[in-house]
Amino acid sequence: MNTETQEETMGTLPVTEHEWLRKLVGEWRTESEMDMPDGSKVSAQGHESVESLGGLWAFSKGSSEMPGGKMDYYAGIGWDVSFKEYRGFKIMSVSSHLWKCVGTLSENGRKMTLDCEGPDMEVDGKTAMYRDVIEIVDDNHRTLASGGLDAQGNWQVWMTARYTRE
Repeated sequence: MNTETQEETMGTLPVTEHEWLRKLVGEWRTESEMDMPDGSKVSAQGHESVESLGGLWAFSKGSSEMPGGKMDYYAGIGWDVSFKEYRGFKIMSVSSHLWKCVGTLSENGRKMTLDCEGPDMEVDGKTAMYRDVIEIVDDNHRTLASGGLDAQGNWQVWMTARYTRE
């Protein structure tokens, strides 16, 4: 068997849905603001490096200052050709939870909404729903709004971040 032909046909090839992920690739400076439980706001700066993994995933490594110290994280977003949906994950140095999410892309292609279930931050042993919304502003800027469902079932944003390409 021709090895070159075998290599060309092995594995998943990128499809149209993977194109959006390329917008995330690069080096980014981050500025974020978080709402704290006591009503105060905390600002932080950080850095994120995003690489393409086979054209199928946007794989990121980042760090940011948080109240109490530095947070490091890894994350990935890809289009799952089997399940026909965007899927992602995040692991952080401040949480033992593997955050798994499912995403949808807006009609205009500017916003990716990622929903996930994770540990409730207020009640031990309970889970809660969380949401991240990534918006592509232009080739060199994007935003992230993170939050979760409140007790009345409304989405609340707790953290916003601005990304500027370096």
